[in-house]
Amino acid sequence: MKIIYALEAKNQLLAIKEYIAIDNKNRAIQHLRQIKTKIELLGKYPYLGKVNATIDNERVREFVVMGYKVIYKINEKSITVLVIYKYIDFDETSL
Repeated sequence: MKIIYALEAKNQLLAIKEYIAIDNKNRAIQHLRQIKTKIELLGKYPYLGKVNATIDNERVREFVVMGYKVIYKINEKSITVLVIYKYIDFDETSL
């Protein structure tokens, strides 16, 4: 399955990269690659994560990647990554 990043998820990845780059630009790039590599597993294993309790929909799931919660939606032919955040940084009810 194809992995698609929603605008919110793209912005959150950029913010993660910019924050880490303050101290080390190379580490920031490496960190983002590691996060994206883990997310790519969803293409083969879309049901890897558990059902998100806030949304409570079988197709909206979550899993933790390197300390970040990834919420994604399983579509017919793709996976949409909705958000990527630290647990305390985001209100899931706004999805």
